[in-house]
Amino acid sequence: MTYLPLLQEGPAETTAYMIAGYAVVFVVMAVYLVSLWLRWRNLEGDRNTLEGMLPKGQDDQDS
Repeated sequence: MTYLPLLQEGPAETTAYMIAGYAVVFVVMAVYLVSLWLRWRNLEGDRNTLEGMLPKGQDDQDS
């Protein structure tokens, strides 16, 4: 009969772990989105640099 009180307890309180999990996922997604934005900005800069290196008259060709 010593185990009967253990069986009558309610479910474990895990709300704090759930909130912490969502916070971690949100931070990871935010870091990923910032990384994508920085890569896109650098890619645009590289593209503009390469387009500036083209001789005149070849700017109109998009391949």
